Amino acid sequence: MFIERLRTMMIDMKVSVVADKPVPPWSVRQIMLAIEELGSEAVYIRPSDITSFIGGTHEIVYTNSLKPVDFDAVILRDLGVATTVETYLRRVDLFKHVELTGIPVVNPVESYVTARDKYLSLCLLSRAGIPVPKTIVVEDHYTAVKVVETLSKAVIKPLIGSLGFGVIKVDSPDLAYTIGKTLAQIKQPIYVQEFIEKPNRDIRVLVVGNDIVAAYYRIQTDPQNWKTNIAQGAIAKPIENLDKELQEYSLKILDILKLHYAGIDFGETKDGYVVFEVNASPQWRGIQKVTGINPAKSIARYVLQLARK
Repeated sequence: MFIERLRTMMIDMKVSVVADKPVPPWSVRQIMLAIEELGSEAVYIRPSDITSFIGGTHEIVYTNSLKPVDFDAVILRDLGVATTVETYLRRVDLFKHVELTGIPVVNPVESYVTARDKYLSLCLLSRAGIPVPKTIVVEDHYTAVKVVETLSKAVIKPLIGSLGFGVIKVDSPDLAYTIGKTLAQIKQPIYVQEFIEKPNRDIRVLVVGNDIVAAYYRIQTDPQNWKTNIAQGAIAKPIENLDKELQEYSLKILDILKLHYAGIDFGETKDGYVVFEVNASPQWRGIQKVTGINPAKSIARYVLQLARK
């Protein structure tokens, strides 16, 4: 009955779901289906297909045909891999422009970018009292070697990345030198983090608004693989009663980073929990397959309610 009432309330709303792939990714399709189940229209758009005007009648035109299309909300899943600083800035500014017109963007582009930036997001969380691993960011590869020597075991990560790709465990100065020098040569910063000894799992918490939608262990069953990302072969196991401390951390993290929804990765250590990273456009295929819980429905419902305010 509630869903039927919600369908009646939300009918005729139009939501743009944005990602930079030629074909909508799986998570985008799930969100679009959820929006349509609630009686509204979902349209897939790539950032490169959006035209913006400053001044004049129409400020944002969502097709390169220049035919005006209006949306009630935008769900930003992916800005894409920009080939130049100018293209990247244009896409960030584009969604700031959308927000200035009064159309809600979920997640807001500045919050999305902050969460994608491991340096800034962990810095903000740490200053707010959220426990994070010891992390050092440098550009000089000799300094990176000294850092690894100090930490004994470390990981070197891309500053912006996902799914566990490009994350390398480093337990020798020689390996740190090789990786650090390679990154320095291609003008990339070197992001070094202490290696957290943990059981063969971490914890992913999916939060939408003020609700914990799902929480689960990501368990790595391959003893040769230390990564616990689902994309790296880990399996999802639901957590039925989430620790109250993790609930409080999760909601506080959304508030600190000004996100509407997120996937938050926690590690278990002998001294308590630490936050590895916050994903502003999380995936959930693993937990949906195991439990049938589809976070896309919670995201769609939240966005449609937000658009009506």
